[in-house]
Amino acid sequence: MTSRRPTSVRARLRRLAGLLPQALTPLGRSVLVLGAAATGVGVWLNWHEFLQLGAIALGLLLVGLAWQVLPGTPTAELALRPRRLVEGGRTATATLHVQAGAAPMLFPKLSLPVGRRDVSVRMPFLGPFAQHATSFPLPPLPRGVHVVGPVSYEKSDPVGMVSRRFDMGASLEVLVAPQVTDLSLFAGGLTNDLDGATSQQLSMSDLAFHALREYVPGDDLRHVHWRSSAKAGELLVRQYHETRRGRVTILVDGCLSSYSRARDFELAVSVGASIALRSVRDDFDTYLRCGPHAAHGRGASAMTDIACRFVAHSTDDYLAQSADAAAAVTGTGLVVQVTGARRDVVELDAVARRFGQGADWLVVRADSASGARLSDTPRVRELMVPDLSHLRELFERGLR
Repeated sequence: MTSRRPTSVRARLRRLAGLLPQALTPLGRSVLVLGAAATGVGVWLNWHEFLQLGAIALGLLLVGLAWQVLPGTPTAELALRPRRLVEGGRTATATLHVQAGAAPMLFPKLSLPVGRRDVSVRMPFLGPFAQHATSFPLPPLPRGVHVVGPVSYEKSDPVGMVSRRFDMGASLEVLVAPQVTDLSLFAGGLTNDLDGATSQQLSMSDLAFHALREYVPGDDLRHVHWRSSAKAGELLVRQYHETRRGRVTILVDGCLSSYSRARDFELAVSVGASIALRSVRDDFDTYLRCGPHAAHGRGASAMTDIACRFVAHSTDDYLAQSADAAAAVTGTGLVVQVTGARRDVVELDAVARRFGQGADWLVVRADSASGARLSDTPRVRELMVPDLSHLRELFERGLR
């Protein structure tokens, strides 16, 4: 027992010595220099006044160090409501539950990291083991995933000689979804039926009836509509919309070089999320992807959550990521590529071909400096979207 006590004392002394260079405040360092100088002068000149001044200065430092090693560490618990937000909407509210340790907390200042920013909160005086709760709003946050916490507390002695900063509690995530617009039902016959979603491709054998046309040699006589043929005096055959499975694939281009300006990528994310939400509301099997982040299913929350994680990068891996998407999704009926004004249509065509010739193909370009327009060519149908307010009308026209 006697051999352990000196060891414990030496350990505490080493702990105090280790705290000294890191925990001394500018005031503490000044007092240390003053105390050492006063003690040296007092010893050299045998001046008791300087010895007393040095003893007081060093005593204050020892009190500050002892304050740091008092038992009972303060604790803090962080709560956020809500955890899911929309960019430009209401902000989250943070609630801190703080309990002091053995040492009283002298009007402590707590710091809460919110993404790349810090929010400071001044608490009232808390006696030993006292508890206090406070709530405050977080600043507005851009789209993305933001880490909030852990809470930082700067423990300082009453004089301010020694200060130590440490973290309390755990960190939480806040998901800020992009702004979206409510689109109408998928136009152009893209509706659910027994076999899936009807497309713009015409077929001679399917379920979604389109129209009657004149008989052409080689047509199957089973599709002749005899009653209409008798009235018209010529053979008429049924023509159908080709139906496909209700699967929609949305690919958002995450390469910065595809966009004329940084805000166009944010517009592209909003466009992709808006289309994905309309798709899942129409009960389509939806695949939304940007870079390595993807969501697959029919849940709206999954689409908005994954859209929070979309990040633009300088590496152009759009073709490789699209190949992975084509391998992950089979039998898709509609492929929507959301990109910027600079992406070459040849590369977009190469991506679309990976999904097969039977899939409808739509390109949406986000360009805030252009006008809203629809470009319909035999090769591709493109929508130029300058802002989110034009998406609804253009999207309806693009799917007709």
